[in-house]
This record gives sequence, structure tokens and C-alpha cells, in this order.
Amino acid sequence: MLNAKQNGMEEIIEYIERSIPLSDQMTNDLRAISIVKNAEKGEFLLLENSKRKIQIFVASGCLRSFYKTENGKEHTLQFAIKNWWIGDYITLFKKEASIMSIESLSHSKVILFEHKDLENLYAKYPELAILQRQGLENRISALQKRVLSMLALTAKEKYQKFVDEYELFEKVIPNYQIASFLGITPESLSRVRKEIANS
Repeated sequence: MLNAKQNGMEEIIEYIERSIPLSDQMTNDLRAISIVKNAEKGEFLLLENSKRKIQIFVASGCLRSFYKTENGKEHTLQFAIKNWWIGDYITLFKKEASIMSIESLSHSKVILFEHKDLENLYAKYPELAILQRQGLENRISALQKRVLSMLALTAKEKYQKFVDEYELFEKVIPNYQIASFLGITPESLSRVRKEIANS
């Protein structure tokens, strides 16, 4: 039988074991509910109006979640890079279809979990549930900080904060997606970049 690392799960095993030790049984149970996937650039892992409840762990690469309005305008909510989780939290925790789509922005390795399978795993191993709850608390805190930055920071400050957090991917994420994440126009983004370059 393949162990978790041979099965392509070494990233998530290392991520978890930084916080708690994993027994062989826990590792096998985790592997049994996981789907390891190599996503191509531009590939969608979740589409709006889907009722599939999935949580995605990013082993490598970069993903984004976004909402598209009726007139086709995209609003990027989150980017997720190595060791981050991403999903549509409304769908995960409410009986509603997804309003977000999740797209791979580069060649990415991801590990997908059905929400109900993870819930069963947490019921069996409370220590994993505590770790996941802490991760969810961190994501909620990050979203709150993002809302506050959208309200309070200047375009330049928003962009500098973005570069600090996503430095490795700033060059590969399309400008219009960065602009939609920051809540500014692509033209404003260009002006900010020129201002920084000339300062």
C-alpha cells in the first residue's frame, strides 16, 4: 500500500505535523478521503451555482476565488498559495449553491476534500478538528483585515500590502485580477506601480 508521501500528500502531511503528530491510522484515514490533483492554469475547481461542498488545500501554485456579476464583472475575494485552504464558505456552511468560482492561476498541485468527509474525520480525531478550527479562525481574521483595508487604505497602501503577501505570484497574476482583489481599476493599479517605480 502507498504511504501518504508516495501518494502525493507530503505537503499536507508536513503542514499538519508542524502542529500535531499524525499516527499511521490518522494518515491513512486522511489519505482515504483526499483527491490529489494537478490543476492546469485556467482550470476551474469549483463553478458558481455548484452545490458541491469541497475544501481545497494548495500544495503548490496559486488559486483564486471570485464572484462574477450579471454584467460579467469579476470581483476577486481571495488568492490562495502554498499551505493555504480555499473554498466557498457560504456553500460549505449553508444549504446554498456556490456564488464563487475557484480557478487555478498557475500549474498548481491541490488536494481536494469533500466537506462531509472532513467533518467525519474531525469527529473521529478531535485534535484535527481543533487544528482546522484554528485555521478557520485565521481565515476569518484575514477576511476581516481585508475588509478593513478595503475601507481604510489608499490604493498604494493596498498594493504594497498585496506585494508583501503575494510577492512570488505578483508577476504571474493578471493585472485585472489584482485590481479586482484590491478594489481599484486596472488604470489605478498602473498609476500606483508607476508612482512606486519613480519614488
